[in-house]
Amino acid sequence: MRIVSTLTLAALCAVFCSAQKAGTGPNGIVLRYDQAGSYHLTERSDWARYDNGKYIGHIYREVRGSLNANSSNEYSGSFYVLEETLRDLRATALAIDEVKNAAFRVAGDGSFFPIEDNGFPTLRGFPSFPAEPVSVGDKWTARFTRAVDPKNTGKPALLPLISEFVYRGEETYKDIPVRRISAKYATRYRGGASAKSALPFTEATGTHEVDILIHALTGRTVLIRDRLDETFRYPDNSTIRFKGFTITFAEGSLGAERGSVIAKLKGKEEKPGTPETKPLSTPLASEKQPETVQAVPEPTRVPEEPFELAPAGNGGDGTSLGITVEETDAGVKLTVKDLRFAPDSEQLLPEERERLEVLARSLKSVSNRTFLVEGHTAAVGKSAGELDLSKRRAKRIVDELVARGISADRFLYKGWGGTKPIASNADDDGRARNRRVEITILD
Repeated sequence: MRIVSTLTLAALCAVFCSAQKAGTGPNGIVLRYDQAGSYHLTERSDWARYDNGKYIGHIYREVRGSLNANSSNEYSGSFYVLEETLRDLRATALAIDEVKNAAFRVAGDGSFFPIEDNGFPTLRGFPSFPAEPVSVGDKWTARFTRAVDPKNTGKPALLPLISEFVYRGEETYKDIPVRRISAKYATRYRGGASAKSALPFTEATGTHEVDILIHALTGRTVLIRDRLDETFRYPDNSTIRFKGFTITFAEGSLGAERGSVIAKLKGKEEKPGTPETKPLSTPLASEKQPETVQAVPEPTRVPEEPFELAPAGNGGDGTSLGITVEETDAGVKLTVKDLRFAPDSEQLLPEERERLEVLARSLKSVSNRTFLVEGHTAAVGKSAGELDLSKRRAKRIVDELVARGISADRFLYKGWGGTKPIASNADDDGRARNRRVEITILD
């Protein structure tokens, strides 16, 4: 069971709606989201759920998003929706419930135009910034929309909302200069679920109190904490209520550090001069004059050519393990070809031990990253069984790597069955190529 969350994507949506502001002082600053670039978010939710007024347990869920921008202000990427549970599983490997693609364009005036819309980002136009300078205590209001799907139908509806924002001032958060904004908005909807209605529920009520930290130089969101209490009523008079909090952590791309990751996978020191993404530490501008934020360009590098991991202790004799390494949009990907399992089972054959040791050694060399493990099978006409088998095999790889000393909470895993072939399933060779596991070191 999954509920589309209130993933803010605030760093990308900060100017997606117009705002009206009141009470600006004469020496205010300009709040502005200047440039998004690549962006990565982690959203964690802890909600108590009540069905028809009865408490059924605490809901823990997580969504991770990764988006890239081009020069035309078009954004694209993926959201990993992790399986929702009734207990906190943050210390374990997490199964991915869905992978949602998203693409949209932002016009010069901040208008939001979805290109590929699968319910993400769920908040469109939150937070927004006023056009005029602000001083501490100034307030403004803005309209935005939110995609909601309390019953997990897979068809989120857009709920129109209005929020009030208050500028609280400047501070430092984890050595980053930030500006604090607080926000409040009420969920207020009363209507009918008819053929013409885009909303499946007849009533929605609730409150949200939000603390927001944005980067002082770029306007990118650093952290958001949303305390919520919200109830949805349906045509059969049933209700679903969520009460708790959602925290969103956001950071810029680590893609410039891929050179370091690849060098470690090759067993070499990082190449001199490899650009790294560092926290911005420029002093805050004075509030005596309105401030205009300058875009901070991200470092670029030439992608590495694909290569193969070598066996442990290999002296360059050309031995192949069938583990290739390449760069993708999401990160550095290791593909383990033709993994050998017992038929229709997740039980690995003993001869795979060496490849597991090499994988564990390679991943241990990379710190502070999350590993996405994806299982794939050949397609032989049993799609449901193939999907389940691929998921169990991905989880088995995770378990083997954890047993070799890698922390379980660094892993996400998902099975794709035979839906993503890289070769024909018409012959043994093609089916062998399709039976693979991919491990992406996520940016």
